[in-house]
Amino acid sequence: MKAFNRALALLVSVSASLMAAPQTRSPAVDFYHWVESAQGQKASIAQLRQQCENVLDAEKNLSCSVSVLARIFEVKAANELPDYYLAIKRKHAQAIEADKELKALFSMFGNQSLATLRASGDFTVKRTSRRQVLRIHPYSSDHFIAEEVLPFIDVDAANGHSARFVLDTGAPQTRVNAETARLMGIKLLTDSHYAYSTFYGEKDLSARLGILDSLKVGKSEFHNVLVFVSDRDNLLGLDLISKLGRLKITRKTLVLNPAPTAQCDSPIAYTRMDLNQRLTIAVRLDNRATLAIVDTGNVDYLTSASPGDRANVVMTPGNSLIDAAHKQRYQTFKGMLNLPGGAMAINYRFYPGFTIPPSWVQGQYVPSILLGWRAFDEFELNLDIEAGRSCFNRV
Repeated sequence: MKAFNRALALLVSVSASLMAAPQTRSPAVDFYHWVESAQGQKASIAQLRQQCENVLDAEKNLSCSVSVLARIFEVKAANELPDYYLAIKRKHAQAIEADKELKALFSMFGNQSLATLRASGDFTVKRTSRRQVLRIHPYSSDHFIAEEVLPFIDVDAANGHSARFVLDTGAPQTRVNAETARLMGIKLLTDSHYAYSTFYGEKDLSARLGILDSLKVGKSEFHNVLVFVSDRDNLLGLDLISKLGRLKITRKTLVLNPAPTAQCDSPIAYTRMDLNQRLTIAVRLDNRATLAIVDTGNVDYLTSASPGDRANVVMTPGNSLIDAAHKQRYQTFKGMLNLPGGAMAINYRFYPGFTIPPSWVQGQYVPSILLGWRAFDEFELNLDIEAGRSCFNRV
């Protein structure tokens, strides 16, 4: 979604170069093939570390170590970060010092941050077993949120403070606004810093990390939650959404523990590589095979990473969340979207300069598309990651 966090840029970029390399047979490629397998997707941190230790080449071992570090972030194992982070920093000190991105990555935490992380309790999830219907609000109650119609839900902290967060399936990580974090009593890692990018052309945005004792979504509760803290909007990302159990997201409600659905118009795959967790559907746009990322935090119906037929282009003033004084422009195209559940004529947008990550389809990287919040006028999301049965269904 516009101006919203998608990943830790440094963690992703360091390992992405290896994944984009030619697919020759080597221990490092074996590691990534294993990570992408069913076993690797469900592997524990200990199993990931062991698999990476089997990669003997120093450069490739460093690459897979960064991927393991990213997975520790993804599973919110805050108290496992310090020792592994320092071990990799010592083991690969020379290579880290010689690389600008690696040097920045391994300067992320100061001594105070490492001590706070090490003393943190285990991340845990206490789910409600009952069906619960939570209202989705079109706007936030906070002044620092832009005027976009998005799915906001109420999220509570242990100290009783409540704030609205965007329910954002396109954001791999949960992010908290600095003021909300203060009101919720976050343990801010004061000497931590990281750089992140967005799909929308913003780079090297700065933020910190922190730990919240508790976050509640309805009657479900997360404890010892590692979150990213910035001056941007509150986002409940896929890292926590995916841990809530069976869900249904409609235009007006988030339903916890809905009855299992027999309908499955378009099957959804849940994939995880480093911090880039995604909900994807195999589709064709204008007869080009690609993956559609289900992104409830994107205001558009459909956004493409590549332009369509220029004969149908319409230049339109954009409505940027980044800065109202610098309106971005997008191009609007008419096209045909083929979902597993059927075909539909559609208008979609392409924003020059956007950096939507590509998808791996049939042995090559291809431009992705985003199915955004406006699509929920016609569709609903039935999410059941643990059972491997998630579906994008027509209402």
